[in-house]
This record gives sequence, structure tokens and C-alpha cells, in this order.
Amino acid sequence: MTADPYPGYAWLREHDPVCPVGGPHVPGRMWLVTRYDDVRACLADRRLGSGAPVNPDPHPPGLSNLNDPGHARLRRLVAAAFTPAAVSRLRDRIARTCAHAVESFAGRGRADLVAEYTREIPVAVMHDLLGVPEAERAPAADVLDMWYRAKFQQPRDEAKLAEVLAYVRKLVAYKRSHPGDDLPTRLIESGALTEDELEVMVMTLIGAGHITTIQFLGTTILRLLDHPGRRAALLGGDIDWSQAINELLRLDSPSHVAEYRYAGEDMTIADARVGEGDVVLLSLAAANRDPNRFPDPGALDLTRDARPHLAFGHGAHTCLGSHLVKLETEIAITTLFGRLPDLTLDIPSGEVVWGYAPTFRGPRALPVTFTPRSR
Repeated sequence: MTADPYPGYAWLREHDPVCPVGGPHVPGRMWLVTRYDDVRACLADRRLGSGAPVNPDPHPPGLSNLNDPGHARLRRLVAAAFTPAAVSRLRDRIARTCAHAVESFAGRGRADLVAEYTREIPVAVMHDLLGVPEAERAPAADVLDMWYRAKFQQPRDEAKLAEVLAYVRKLVAYKRSHPGDDLPTRLIESGALTEDELEVMVMTLIGAGHITTIQFLGTTILRLLDHPGRRAALLGGDIDWSQAINELLRLDSPSHVAEYRYAGEDMTIADARVGEGDVVLLSLAAANRDPNRFPDPGALDLTRDARPHLAFGHGAHTCLGSHLVKLETEIAITTLFGRLPDLTLDIPSGEVVWGYAPTFRGPRALPVTFTPRSR
């Protein structure tokens, strides 16, 4: 992932908005869609199925790559855990997690906020949601490494995939014998899932529950470090948090491309003739910077009404965790800058190294300095 892919997206939107592209391990043709109206329409188009037949796993598909009616059935089983009311009940737990993470480095005067903060928070929240006992919680970096290598490395790292499956199976077995107030217990008690479906659902939650949040927290911290006046207005209550987070999501979509779609029949997208079975990549990041939808799209305007941005997708596969991501972000930012108000990036922002995975974008490291704080 380049440091700044947006000029390329802008060229494609203007000159080749449904562009034929190549990709490893993808049979047939692939298309990249970049204009807002086209991407939004495609996200809701039932002729485009989720989960193109690439890199098949030896398990049933999860939420992100399953079509209706199976998708709707599985989504209903977990949706209650991600409503605004359910997510709001996690506020105190998230606040404790953020405070603990900050205190782990506050006395040093320097830190890497990706390794020591933005990674730690989503993984800890995911562990809470899944009811993982404290003694069994793997370090954030270990969980991230297992999931990343199992999903993205090519050729696929079968050893890492086996580790992820073993981790999930151990957790499911534990929840069967030690039920609690957590999502796996509720799924088990529903009796609505096969063992394979249960394992895939837990694996999906592990992946979806942390990687995009890590990216978004990193880019948000970087943006606010670069704009101290806007940061002060936000933290001082002069700007609505929900509105600000929507703008930050629009500007720096953590998922640059939605899950693969494939054409169930011959169809036309814009002026492109897409054939049955072709893979369609929908660029959320390019769509969210389309000047025909968002004037001056490269500017950070925390007072902008950025709805309906597409950072969480659109239609049947809209991200279930959107409320959780927003709450984690608000608490993480207020905790970090509230405890360390003189936080300063230790390198020029132009030297930040970007990347992470093929379809995600976020800083790899955020070295910062600050006045050491004692407890």
C-alpha cells in the first residue's frame, strides 16, 4: 500500500471508473469500481454476490462472504450484541482498557502508539466480547499475527491458520463448559449453529473486531496530531463527536476495498460490461473522496456532515460493528490526549510508513514523545 493512494484513485474516478485489474489467485476478470454513486449502488445490488470463489477455506463462509438467506440468518444471531444500547454498556470496560494501556507507557516519555495503544485496545475489547478468560488471553500482537497470516499471506500460511483454528476451538470448548455473559455463550445456547458455523463466526469476529479499528485509531491519532486546533475544539466539546468521527472515517477509510463481490449474471456498471462470474472490487476509500459527493474531499472538516460515507459499507453487509468502532475511537482519543496533552509525533508526518494488509491502510508505527506522567 503506497503512502498516498488517493491521487491514483482520483485519476481512476475521472478516466477509468470501472477499471479492469489483475490480482493473484483470482480466476477470470476483476474490476475496480471507484466512483461514489457506482460503489454505493453495487454494494446494494443483489446481482453481486459476496465471497468470490477465491482462496476457499475448508469451512463454511462467514458473515462477510455469505449471501442471503444464510447471511441474514447468521447476522440476526449476533446483531443484538452490536446495537447502540448494547455497545454503550461497554463504555466503562473500554475506558478501563484505554486507561490501562496509556498508563503502561505514560511514565517513559515516549511510545509507539501503534504497538502499544491502537493494537491493544481493539484486541482487549474483542477478548471481552468473546468472554476469553484473563489467563488465556494471547498478547495483541500474537492474535494479530495469527489472523493476518492466515487470511492474507500468499501462499497461505497453513501453520498459522492451524493456530487460529486451534485458538478458536479451544475458546468454543471453554465456553461450552464455562458459559458467561458473552457472545459465544449466546450463540451456543441458541442452538442455531453447526459446530463449523460457530467456529467460523468466532473467527470472523476475531478478525473483523480488531484490524480495521487498529487502522482507524492510528490514522485518527495522526490526523489530530497534525491539526492541533481542530483537536482542541473536538476535545473541548465544540464539535460533535459523532459528526467528527464520520468525517474521519470518510477521509481515511480503514478498509480501502469491500469484500470481493462477484457478478451473478452479465451486467453493466457505469459503461463497463461485467461478465457473469467476474470479480468486482468496490473501493470504499476512493468513493469516500469523490468530489461529486463530498466537496473538497481531501480536506479534514470535522463540522462536515459526512453521511452517508461508505467506510462501513452499505446495504445488507453494512458493518455490524460500526457503533463499537465509534465508541472505541471516542474513548481512546479522549483518554490518550486527556492524559498526555503535549503528545508530539517524533517524526515528520510525511515520514510515517503506511501499510498493513492488501485491502487496509493505516500507519505501521506512530513514534511519539511527551512529558512523562507519574501515576
